[in-house]
Amino acid sequence: MKFFHNDQVSLAWAVLVEIAVHALFAFQAFLLGGFLGEIALSIVFGSIGTQIGAWAFAIFIFGAAFQAFVLGEYLREHVESFEATAKGNGSYLRSWTHVRWLVAGIEISSLLFRCYTILVEGHPVQAAIIGVMGAIALWYAFAQAKVIHASVNRPAAQDVVRARDYAGRDIVRDAMNLIPNMTTEQKRRFYTGDLSVVDEAEARHQQRHYEKLRPKEERRAKEQQQQQQQQRDDEMARGYTEKLLGGSDDSFFKAVPSKHQANGNGSHNA
Repeated sequence: MKFFHNDQVSLAWAVLVEIAVHALFAFQAFLLGGFLGEIALSIVFGSIGTQIGAWAFAIFIFGAAFQAFVLGEYLREHVESFEATAKGNGSYLRSWTHVRWLVAGIEISSLLFRCYTILVEGHPVQAAIIGVMGAIALWYAFAQAKVIHASVNRPAAQDVVRARDYAGRDIVRDAMNLIPNMTTEQKRRFYTGDLSVVDEAEARHQQRHYEKLRPKEERRAKEQQQQQQQQRDDEMARGYTEKLLGGSDDSFFKAVPSKHQANGNGSHNA
């Protein structure tokens, strides 16, 4: 449940809604874009002018809507900061507002054109449903854009409070996991409010863990010593074989380490 009930999933859903709604309006604009392309571009590009107009208008609507609604709050902050300077005269903020209304008007125009084509085909009920649903989806996407901006730019104090809340829950959870390993005296102290027993129980748990790992470390060290001894035996066997096959004594003694070298002792026999 923790995987789904968190702020990241909620924020991801809001972003997905933004992309889906504006992408839907962009694909819906194929009809209006194709109509405009047929009128304005067919003379130059021929029959392919309809497709150029459809794709260009769809891409334009998606990019303009994403910039105006999803990223619009950041642009508004930039424009407001510029208006606060000596160059600001109020027209820049009005232009930003006009941009949002113009983009909304373009999307609504594509929606109305879609409803018109369905109405011409003789389906007035379907046209009305598509018009209402499109208007609601556009309104929903606009509201989600405000929610996304507020969530991403939430005050740092809110994260600090949540961090303390998470830390408190982790402390309680760790204490609950350690209670079964506490002695009766430690449980009594914990019940009366002495939280130092949590550290004591944790230290005791870590000590037991290290004690379980110690035999593994000793076994690993013993295996390493056996491997080193086996390597020395192999080198001695190779040197002795060379001597039996006619090799020099020097090659034998070079291949076979002395007893003191094998034991790591630097002293020499007299």
